[in-house]
Formats: sequence, C-alpha cells, structure tokens
Amino acid sequence: MSGTNVVAASQSAGRRRLLHLVGAPLAFLLLAASPLPAASYAVRAGLGLLVWMSWWWIAEPVHLAVTGFLPVAVPAVFSFVRIDAILSSYAKPMVFLLLGANVLATLWRRWGLDRRIALVSLLGIGRSARRQIFAWFIAATLLSSVLPNPVAAATMMPIVIAMLRFAGIEAVGTSPFGSALLIAIAWGTAVGGSGTPLGGAPNLLMIQIVEQRIIDHEFLFTTWLTRVLPLTLVVTAVSIVFLRFAFRLDRDRFEGSPAYFAQELRALGTMSVPERWGLGLFTAATVLAFTRQLYASALPELTPAFAFLVLALASFAIRNRGEPLLDWTYAQTHMAWGLIYLFAGGSALGEILSDTGAARYLAERMVPLAGGGTFMAIVVFSLLTIAITQITNNTATIAIVVPITISTFERLGVNPVPFVYIVTVAGNCGLMSPSSSAGPAIAAGYGVDLKMMAGWGLWLTIVILIAIVAVGYLFVRFWPGFGVA
Repeated sequence: MSGTNVVAASQSAGRRRLLHLVGAPLAFLLLAASPLPAASYAVRAGLGLLVWMSWWWIAEPVHLAVTGFLPVAVPAVFSFVRIDAILSSYAKPMVFLLLGANVLATLWRRWGLDRRIALVSLLGIGRSARRQIFAWFIAATLLSSVLPNPVAAATMMPIVIAMLRFAGIEAVGTSPFGSALLIAIAWGTAVGGSGTPLGGAPNLLMIQIVEQRIIDHEFLFTTWLTRVLPLTLVVTAVSIVFLRFAFRLDRDRFEGSPAYFAQELRALGTMSVPERWGLGLFTAATVLAFTRQLYASALPELTPAFAFLVLALASFAIRNRGEPLLDWTYAQTHMAWGLIYLFAGGSALGEILSDTGAARYLAERMVPLAGGGTFMAIVVFSLLTIAITQITNNTATIAIVVPITISTFERLGVNPVPFVYIVTVAGNCGLMSPSSSAGPAIAAGYGVDLKMMAGWGLWLTIVILIAIVAVGYLFVRFWPGFGVA
C-alpha cells in the first residue's frame, strides 16, 4: 500500500471513530429527550444509556473497559438514577471472584503451568489434520470452562503458531489448516466458557443478576453444573459434529506435531515448585467453590468469590527460595484488568435498566413476541442473544439480555430462571467476529483468515441456535428441575 493510501485509510478510520464517539452520546441525548409513549425521563435515559454502551461495545471507539465506567459518569451528569445505588456494582462479590481467578491464572502464566497443561493434554493427538482440529477444540473447551476465555486462548494459540512454524507453515492466514486450528481454539474457548461459573465474566455476571433479581439465597456452583452444564455439553457435542464437516483443508495429515509437543514438554523440564503451588492454589479454590454447601454453615462469609480472593492473596505471600510466587509488578502488567472493569460496567448497566424501569419497559414490548413463555419465547430470546453476541463482547451481551429476559418473563407470570440459563449459554457462543469474544479476537491478532471464521462461524451459529432452541424447549417442557436456581 502506498503512502497516500495509508494516509487515506488512516483518515477514513479516524472519521469512523469520530462518528462512533459522537454518535453514541447523541443517540443517548435523543432518546432521553424524546417523547416515548408511557416512558418517564428515567426510563428514556436508561434506554439511551443501553444504546450508548451497546454502540461503543460494538464499534469500540474506546476500550471496552472505558465503556464500563459510563454507568457512573453519565448519571452523574444527567441525574436519572442515584449513583450510590450503582457504585456497589463495582464492588460486588463476583468482581472479587473475577479478580482472584485472574490473579491465579496470572500465577500459572508466570511459571509456565498453563503451557505445560496445554502441551500434556495435546501430546497424544496424532498426525491426522482433522483429529488435530478436534483435539484443539476439545482442549480449548475444557480449559476455558475453568479459566477466563482470554487466558485459555492466549495460552493455546502461541503453541499452535510455534507448532505450525515447526512444520514450515509461517503465514497462518494463507494456510487453510493453520487458520482452521486457530478458529477451532477460538470456538472452543467460546463454547466451553459456559461449562462452569469459572469460565468467565459473563457467567459470574449472570449469577450476580439472578441473585439480585430472582432468588434470595446464594447461587451455588453445583447448581450451575446440574442446570447449565447439560445444555453446554449439547452445544459442545453438536460443535464437534459440525467440525467433522467444516473447513476445506489443504492437507489430510500434519507431520511433526507429536514430536513438537514432546520437544517442548522436555524443554520445560520437571514441574517446578511454583507450578505445583499454582496448581494447588487454583485446585483448592475450585474445590471450595464447588463444595460450598459442605462448609457454608461454619464459614458463612467464605463464598466462592472470597475463597478465590484469599488463595490469590496467598500467592503473593508464599515464597519459594526467598522469592514470592507472584509479585505485584508482574501481576499488574499481565492481569486482564479491562475484563474486570467491563464486568463491573455490565453489572451496573443491568442495575440501571432495572432501577429506572427501562428493563420493564422493554419487557412489556417483548411480551407479544414471547408467545406466552413457551417455544416461541425460546426462539425469540435465543435468536436475539446469539445475534448480539456475534457483534459485541459476550459479557456485554449478558449485561444487556439477562435483565430484559427476567423482566419479560416476570411480566408474563412465568419463571424466568430456565430462560436465563438458555440465553446465558447462547450469549457465550460468540463465534463469527473478533468483537464477539476473546478467542476470535486473539485469533484475528495472529492473522487468521477472517472470512473463513465468519463464513463457517455463521453456519456453526445456526447449528448451535437450533440445538439450543430444541434442547432448551425439551428441558423447559419436561424437566421441572431446570427452573431451579
């Protein structure tokens, strides 16, 4: 590209960015001032903030985390909700769970434990190109069920890139097989994210909203495993079947990958003491989270959020040969701080939609589309959610959709819990674009063929949507326990 073209492209990008920067707040002002029927100023402003944040989350004229602070900044200027009622969203227990999990994931990265686990899990794949795709997808699915999606993707993709280079494939974007491998990981981190509450911020946000809006007790992690995980397993299964037919590969076999994995694993040597500590601390936090009911009466304040925080703090205090397992300098430069602020902002947006009555206002208009709370309702909300999550961050999707889902079904006099489970799984399935979730974004950063990801991602999205609607309807219709939180 010539210098003139580069300048022109830069100027065009600058104009688009300016359009998004100005257009979103203008949309807020127009909505806040418009005479919507039966909508108070607070409702109009709440809807305007929803549009503003959704616009910025989709277009990203500023970092996603910056948008997460709008629920504090905008009401401070326009006074449509009490700020002290919103500030608590930035210090909810789930924020501390996300913080603690990020610290422990950073500890893994600090000592290479994440890389070791990925290599061990992939050592026995074999040389079949299609089997490679299956294996990377499954490994990414499993890893992302207990680690935030950005961590899972950032752990596995460098291994793939190095493996491809080991086999002589330098440009991922021009290699159908190389792109397919990275896309498989990206999809695995998305699909697997709803496997457990530890899979990422969207899940923790859903739990927080449910605790605030629906139930008057703690949402146990075991409840997630018995309600949400079955639907996640269905989505994973149909995705694996889809991968059997997806992608037009340029090779049937891939030579050298077991040798590469063995070589890299040998280079890591035996597991170090800090790695054992990292594995032990994370395992202990996970066990405490999933066995909460066994000690809740003895330690009522030690919820999963604070179990993770306590063990995360321990990683700064425990020393190996006089050196802390994790020091603050390393942690603050390697943790996903933006994810935490995005999560808190999504939580605050949900609180504003509820407190201003904006969620109820939208729900009243969704009621005619919900078909009385049966099959058509599942179709409408699953389609709405999975469409939104293709164009914006999955945490933002949950922040937008879950409060509206709850308000709509409460308005219908129907238990909203099973529908929240369904949209949560759908909201994790951002597959088509770099803006949808961390996996596709990181894959794009490595130069993956974006047309391939979007094209095949569209077909997989359709397949997953059909599976979610069909199985979700069967669960709602024939499994009374699916509505328990």
